[in-house]
Amino acid sequence: MFSGNGKIGHVNQANNMYLFPGIGLGALLSGARNISDTMLEAAAECLASYMSDDEIKRGILYPSIDDIRDITAEVGAAVLRAAVAEDLAEGHGDVGARELQHMSKEETIEHVRQNMWYPVYGPLVHD
Repeated sequence: MFSGNGKIGHVNQANNMYLFPGIGLGALLSGARNISDTMLEAAAECLASYMSDDEIKRGILYPSIDDIRDITAEVGAAVLRAAVAEDLAEGHGDVGARELQHMSKEETIEHVRQNMWYPVYGPLVHD
């Protein structure tokens, strides 16, 4: 927490929580061999778009953690689309560069969402 000009704000881990998972997933699914400045810029702009003017005025720096999976999917899709636009995308698995080029924004987000890891934890106590 910090205080300045009579306002209190909460600082979070934007890089580790909000950006790196989406950047990594978008880069992986694009098949890009390098992560460009444009791909990083797309990730940052995507995250910034989640903030309303009212939240910014209240000193909130990052979106609600409740939206983390949606944010990761959209950040990943933004990174993937930037890789495609820069002709860095080679594709991944059975989805090639040509298929990535023809995906709409919504299809790209869904593609990223379908490839996200969902943790499943087994019970820690056995009967």
